[in-house]
Amino acid sequence: MARKLLMSGVAVAGIGVCSVLLNHYLTTPRTYDDTSLSEWRPDGPRYVAPENPVLGVNDTFRSLHGSTRNSDEVLTAVAPEVELDWVVEQDMFITEGPSIDREGNLYFSPVTPKEHVVLVSLDGKTGERRWTIEGYSQGGGAPLVLDDPDRPGEQIIYLTLYERALAVRPDGEIIWDVQTGLKKYIDPVQGLENSHNFGANYLPQADAIVSVVMDGTMIMLDRKTGRLLLPEPFIIPGAPAKPSNATRIPQWLLDRADAVAREAVGEDPTHGGRFSRVMDILFGGGVKVANYFSIDPATGRIFVAATAEDEDDGVKDGLAANGAIYGIDVVRREGKLQLAVAAKAMFEGGTGSTPALTADGKRIYTSDEHGHVIAYDRDLNELWRHNVGEQVLASITVASEGNELYVATLKTLYKLFDRGDRAEGGWSASLDMYPELMGAKNINLLTATVTANGIAMMAGNGILTKSGKAIPLTVGVGLLDRETGKVIGYTQGLEESVATTITGPDGGFYIGHSPVRRALSKSLMGPLVNDLTGGIARYKPVNRQSLSHHILCSASIRAENASTYFNSYPASALEDLSHVRVLLRQLNEIPSNDRASSIGDFDELLNSADRGGAKQLAIELSNACEFVRADSEHQLASK
Repeated sequence: MARKLLMSGVAVAGIGVCSVLLNHYLTTPRTYDDTSLSEWRPDGPRYVAPENPVLGVNDTFRSLHGSTRNSDEVLTAVAPEVELDWVVEQDMFITEGPSIDREGNLYFSPVTPKEHVVLVSLDGKTGERRWTIEGYSQGGGAPLVLDDPDRPGEQIIYLTLYERALAVRPDGEIIWDVQTGLKKYIDPVQGLENSHNFGANYLPQADAIVSVVMDGTMIMLDRKTGRLLLPEPFIIPGAPAKPSNATRIPQWLLDRADAVAREAVGEDPTHGGRFSRVMDILFGGGVKVANYFSIDPATGRIFVAATAEDEDDGVKDGLAANGAIYGIDVVRREGKLQLAVAAKAMFEGGTGSTPALTADGKRIYTSDEHGHVIAYDRDLNELWRHNVGEQVLASITVASEGNELYVATLKTLYKLFDRGDRAEGGWSASLDMYPELMGAKNINLLTATVTANGIAMMAGNGILTKSGKAIPLTVGVGLLDRETGKVIGYTQGLEESVATTITGPDGGFYIGHSPVRRALSKSLMGPLVNDLTGGIARYKPVNRQSLSHHILCSASIRAENASTYFNSYPASALEDLSHVRVLLRQLNEIPSNDRASSIGDFDELLNSADRGGAKQLAIELSNACEFVRADSEHQLASK
């Protein structure tokens, strides 16, 4: 009966699904010729993060959501036009990462791979393996890339598993490799191992690496030595999540999706099917924490989205029906460091959002399962909530400029403005990559990423069922205009991800493959859907002259903002100039024959710390931008 109901729902959602798939026209994306520069400008001074020699500059994806505060924002620009360059490690299932170092090398930790490895490093240009570290991997989440203050200009990669944690140099040299003191945890209700780690984070106030695991266990290690800093692990006070049967998938379909995933990326020996395990987590599954977490670099407060405590839902049954955010502080008692809950906020149902912070750490954003985006202060007092009208798909993307937020749902991406005591609606993305005929819809598939020149996305087309599930037919990566929400560029891709929309330092994309929704598509539609694949895919820039135009004009915009606010908001102005420096460095990496301009003319002005230097820099960059803007418009007209 369940099978008939599901198939009926799919048929209603998309009349003639097979016809959609068989019609080449419906599964071929449109071409975007107009990659014109956006009219977007910052609205006022920007949020400023405190300087830290370990955190460095947010110039690439150093962790799962770009930064330790989970902003999903990078300072570099992304190419409006990209193409699939390569895909490697295709038998690996990657739910977080890759993370990227300053030189463009990649690092990721696969989930229970066939091969006995916990950490893999790839060359960002070629995809070739650089090195691996052996061991059992239930998945260590996204590795964390930090600057090494003892060796200026160098970086260190940190990986936290459940029983093990490592610090590694980019060349593969292990600095420390320690035991966390944790032992494998078996869920007493379902018998499943809840030891997945979503990734390490950094706590400046204790110079510590912090980790939160799916079962709610937190550990803290000395960054330099790996020494355990807590007398015993801290346990998030929430109860295991209560299973939900409201939208569960029938067992026959779970089995089929598990088989499809098994064929592509192997079995998960700890849980059985990969697809069914993800469904367990989404619909309860006894876990406490199902997301990464955030740390406010200004105060050191740790924010974790987890389950509420047992009796918070009014029923004492050892399970939690609601979610909560915990603000956790490091305190010293009897000469020893400890963690303590300092603030707590509850919400009905669960959340798909990692808590995301503004750059200054004064605002925290999450969502509930009823479509609300919720803003809190540092003490988790609710400031406002705003309903976007549908389920929020992933973490809230937080820009450091313009009080802007970007909210991912399956249907679209929404832009919001935080107006202090309320949210103000902006645009909803005009997703028009594919024709919407015969039930097929353009759909958003992942958290958005704020870049210097637009909003990077992963999207595609597929069927949206009445129960709110997505059945993707195609996936791809693209760029939205930050001012209008229109698609500037889009490239059909190979596979989906449940991580984040990761952009590289050269303006390309790196997508960690974790085929979950497409496992459902393949199990329902068989050969009409492309085979699943694991691994990492690179999408490289193909029109580097256009990219150089975008970089140069993005730098001009920030220089102008720095000049405007140099006297009234000096910290914001200096942050804008830091942003300019990142962009000009990115521009300099483009070969001179493809580059819009040399950065040499701007060096002296960029290093001037007075308002006059900032103003002159803004004028010269603006002139250069207007020149390439006119050139771009001329080239477009000639087409």
